[in-house]
Parts: sequence; structure tokens; C-alpha cells
Amino acid sequence: MRKQTQDTRHKTQDRGKSFLGSWFLILGSCLLLSSSNFSLISSYETKATVLTVDNFSNFYTSAENRLFKFSPDGAYLYPYEENKYGKIGMVDATNTMKILVFYPDVLTVVTLDKFLSPLSKYNFFDLGYQNVSAVASSMDGRLWFYDNTDFKLKKIDETGQVFRESQPLNVVIDAVPNPNFITEKDNVVYVNDPNIGIMVFDGFGSYGKTIPLKGLKKFQVFQDQVIYFDNNKLNAFNLITLDLRSLTLPDSTDVIMAAIQKSRLGILKKDRVDFYRY
Repeated sequence: MRKQTQDTRHKTQDRGKSFLGSWFLILGSCLLLSSSNFSLISSYETKATVLTVDNFSNFYTSAENRLFKFSPDGAYLYPYEENKYGKIGMVDATNTMKILVFYPDVLTVVTLDKFLSPLSKYNFFDLGYQNVSAVASSMDGRLWFYDNTDFKLKKIDETGQVFRESQPLNVVIDAVPNPNFITEKDNVVYVNDPNIGIMVFDGFGSYGKTIPLKGLKKFQVFQDQVIYFDNNKLNAFNLITLDLRSLTLPDSTDVIMAAIQKSRLGILKKDRVDFYRY
């Protein structure tokens, strides 16, 4: 059963808003936040396993073969459901006009518009690739993916034409990566391997460095920080100062995942998703 409920608590203080903005902008000089900085806007009953957010603070939940989109205030907007490709493995809403949905069982990516209507499809088997573990949207409308056969990060279009590719990473970093997550931010590509860390590439696919954060499944990159959910907190690793700080969530009971963007926070639980303003 899906049900949207509205909470009447709208008492977020101005100092809480400005303080949280400072937390993102000048991470090293702030204190940790408490749950009093948040105001619950709404909740939506759903059983999902993944929560993500786009640059406009729209939230997305996915489970099995279903994807739901919510407004910044938590209003249910659009569904997407497709049974023939199996379970959804990853959703990338970085490019809100071309959302990527990855089905790892059949090595297929479906792109969706902002209404979650299908736009195009990438079938990696048809394109000649047999082992793809992670994909990501590029702001130029193309697709990044990691080819586990020749150990390269590649960017292609729907025809399979390769526009960018890295050197073989097993040679460059003297290890054999098996990425589980990729994201692009400001023409920088972040490739995550839980056992190695986050490998950083420029827009041409050239390897730059490895960020020593291990064990991650998913993260956001925002204002020179890697933000990830762990141990019931949102943690932020500053890429410049190398400081690590944590944001205490307003509700940490049975949390599966959390995502934050601008003035909104989403918290995914086993039976619902909660939407907060700050």
C-alpha cells in the first residue's frame, strides 16, 4: 500500500538553514548538526532499496523493477516499471533530462526523461561488451562505464562509439579494480571500488588519484566533498582538507539510505521514505 501523509511540523529556524549551508561550504569550521535543524515535510509508504536525489532536489526510490520520482516536498510524481530486464541495479539522476536505469542481469541501460518515460536503450551485449559492473551518466548525454574485460573506463553513445577511454587500470594502479559505482561531477569522474577506494579521472578518462575511502557502495559529490551514508550518519570527506565530519540524522531508526541536496533531506526506511527540509 502506498500512502502519502503530510506532517504539520514546519518550524525550521533560519539559523538552522544557514548553519547547514555553512556545513557544506566550510566543512572544517562547523559543528555537527542535531535533529532540531530538520522539519519533516511528508512521508510516503513504499518498500525500496535505493534512494537517490538529483540536482533539483527531486528524489527517486527503486526496488525490484520499479522506480518512483518525488518532488522536493515529497509529493509522488511519476512511476517507471519494466519487467523484461530483471531487477534494477542502479539509478543515476545526475542528468535530470536523461536518467539512467541499469539492469545488470542483462547488461542493459534504459534512459528516461524527466517524466520517467523511456528515451533510449544501451544493450552492452549487442555493443560487444560482456562484463560491465558500473555505469554513470555524463552531462553531454553520453554514458560512462567500466569494462571489466580490458580494465578501462569508457564513454560511449547509444551506437557504441567510444569517445573517451582510460588506460588499462590494472597497469596504472597495479591492481585489478571491480567498480560498483561511478558518478560524474563538474567534468570529473569518480569510480568506486570498495576494496581500493575512489579512483578519480578527468573528463578525458585520464586517471589522477585514488581517494582512500574504502567499503563504500554509493556516494554524492558536492562542493569538493564526498558525502556518503554509513553507521546511521551522513559522512562528508573534504577533498581539499581531507577532514571527515558527520551529520547526525533526525531519525536513525532502521535507516537503509539517506540523500541530501540543497535544502532537502531524504531518509529511506524499510517501509517508507521520509522527506525533510532544513
